[in-house]
Amino acid sequence: MYAMEFHVLGGNYGIGLHRYSPARFPAVFLDVSDAQYNPLDPEEIIAGIHPAERPGAYGVAKFREGRVAAKVLMEYGWGSDLELYVDAEEGLLYVATGTSVVEVRDLGSLELRRRLSFPIGGITSAALDSEGRLWFISNPVKGGDGWLYVVGDGGRPERVKKYSVPASLDSLRIAPWGKKLLVADYGRHVVECVGEDGGSLGVLYFPYVSGVKWTLDERVIVSSGKYPKHVFLMMITGALHNTVKSGWFGYVADYGTQSTNRGDAFYMDRVLIEWYLGFSEIPLPLPKTAPYAIRVGSGEFGTGELVKEPGFDSFTPILVFNEGYVVARPEDAELKLEVLVPHHHLIAPKPSLDWEEVGRFRKTYRINVPGLYRVRTASEGAVEVYAVCKP
Repeated sequence: MYAMEFHVLGGNYGIGLHRYSPARFPAVFLDVSDAQYNPLDPEEIIAGIHPAERPGAYGVAKFREGRVAAKVLMEYGWGSDLELYVDAEEGLLYVATGTSVVEVRDLGSLELRRRLSFPIGGITSAALDSEGRLWFISNPVKGGDGWLYVVGDGGRPERVKKYSVPASLDSLRIAPWGKKLLVADYGRHVVECVGEDGGSLGVLYFPYVSGVKWTLDERVIVSSGKYPKHVFLMMITGALHNTVKSGWFGYVADYGTQSTNRGDAFYMDRVLIEWYLGFSEIPLPLPKTAPYAIRVGSGEFGTGELVKEPGFDSFTPILVFNEGYVVARPEDAELKLEVLVPHHHLIAPKPSLDWEEVGRFRKTYRINVPGLYRVRTASEGAVEVYAVCKP
């Protein structure tokens, strides 16, 4: 039995259930877009909120011991995919607004320090690198162009790399393992590690990924849940010493089955999970009892095509930690199952990715070897594929 302290109904944290009028029942927020520990004082939690007193707007609040320590309301529209970046060294908070503006606020008081405006819209996440340069993603869900940018000399944003639907960004600034950023690409089911020179250091496949966050001990929390298509899955890797020589190796330390926008960690024994309507501090290890389902894809496919969902630019990866079942319709559709090799790699090393066919099947296929899988058609026609996996 795991104790879960939900900051939703009590302690002044907010109602968040969308069933009661905030005018009659006092609430701090209706929804949460991001929740993080204050690295300078982990007893404080900073969150992007959908304020109850101004529905449809966006705000930031700090919580301490069940009470609001500071709160600001902003002129921007609410968005569940907006993220915060904490610069603990300078005592600043960078607030992506979903527009062309990134606000820089005081980490203590949340007062506005400066407003950074760029000729690019849809900024939903920002981060600083080891040189103090600002990086941000332009998210097509918010009208952006899909590029990762770095702000160069003179405050001019420069294009670094194009993604499908970049949904989350974080950085690890400290050497020797630092000087790298993580980009979660929802449209390709990929988390990519990028060096500060823009070069790719490795990729991690994760179905419908929409949140990524470095922890203080160099682990990475990967999650899905910002957008309607997602999996009820969160993964915490081991320390990713992802250099060009070693590749991006790691291990699955823990994962949960709760839909989440994003997770954060400060202590070794607990994780902070933000899940739309609130945020919860949950002891590790997380419960691993419920199976998780992955919608692999549906539609008309030609012979030899990789199965993917409409609107996505890549195949849907199937993460198997224990064992799983791939189920296909119609029953007479012939499919191929492929695995990323070496077989134990859930995280793909640089530079090459190799896939091997492990079998052909109709209707169902049982996977009993942990690994990363994908499905390819063996004939032309319409098909619908799901995977159900044991935690």
